Amino acid sequence: MNIVLSPWQVVVIALVIAGGQFLASTWLKASIENSIKAKYDLELKAKERAERVAEYMALARMLKEASSEEDYLKANRLSWELAMWLPADVYRSMGKALSKPSSDYNPLSVVISVRKELLGNAAGDLTQEDIIHHAPGIGKK
Repeated sequence: MNIVLSPWQVVVIALVIAGGQFLASTWLKASIENSIKAKYDLELKAKERAERVAEYMALARMLKEASSEEDYLKANRLSWELAMWLPADVYRSMGKALSKPSSDYNPLSVVISVRKELLGNAAGDLTQEDIIHHAPGIGKK
């Protein structure tokens, strides 16, 4: 059976095919861009949360009775912010690490716990012994 198409029918079919290809490629491009943006947004959120934990722990460790009211206000704001999203066990271990540091609860163990919380499987096998830490006298014999 021979089907004979008029020139207009050929043009219409070609336009429909071209339009379909255009829509499909536009949808695919948007889908890929959205996927990349979603991954970037998650990574940015994790980075911002990690910065908050580090900022709070550094500030809280340096608070002294003579510290300014502004420092105490900032420490409280950060502490309360962290209480809103950190898992309870991580938040509690952070409190113990700051108030009564031990081999089980210390700033570096908190860093590892938060890292695991934020990165999940991508956290790798980093341990608190691997974390670079600076303090007066480190390295002296």
